[in-house]
Amino acid sequence: MAWELALKDLGIKIPVDLDKLMGRKTEEIAKLLAKDRWKELYERKNAYFDNLVKIYAKPTPCAIDLVNKLKKEKVKTAVVTSSLRRSAIESLKILNFEPDILVAGDDVKKGKPDPEPVLKALSLLGEDPRNVFGVGDTLQDVIAYYNSGIREIYLVKGDLKIDYDEAMRKYNAKVIETLCCIINH
Repeated sequence: MAWELALKDLGIKIPVDLDKLMGRKTEEIAKLLAKDRWKELYERKNAYFDNLVKIYAKPTPCAIDLVNKLKKEKVKTAVVTSSLRRSAIESLKILNFEPDILVAGDDVKKGKPDPEPVLKALSLLGEDPRNVFGVGDTLQDVIAYYNSGIREIYLVKGDLKIDYDEAMRKYNAKVIETLCCIINH
């Protein structure tokens, strides 16, 4: 919603489906959409996001249960997000979730779908990709997990228009309706 509002404010019409860009770094999306006006779009989008997250941020179904289960089992957690660190911290605070590791879009040179942010999280956790699972809600997440060596990948269905068949066929992702599926797995 923040992207749509910022684009409308600036009178920028886009020839692409925003859903296909979700999961990429904010700066990268702004440059793709606004060219020489990218900084203006970047700032406007972030201002909208800062306000909207306070109103609309809520955990997805079973998120709290999954986090509690992982903590109880002493499983380390990492959040790898394309959002800015300040935005991610605000969202996580609202959701009352404190991961062991947070890697945000401004912590890396290359964002998803490049594996750099996932590899950084794995390194900070001291984990081998073969011993972890990844959960995401964009195709960018799935590609980044796959290219980092993670083979247990869950793609949670949401509002974005995603080619779920491609995610399953090409990246062996398990498409799930909610995080409850992981808890019951």
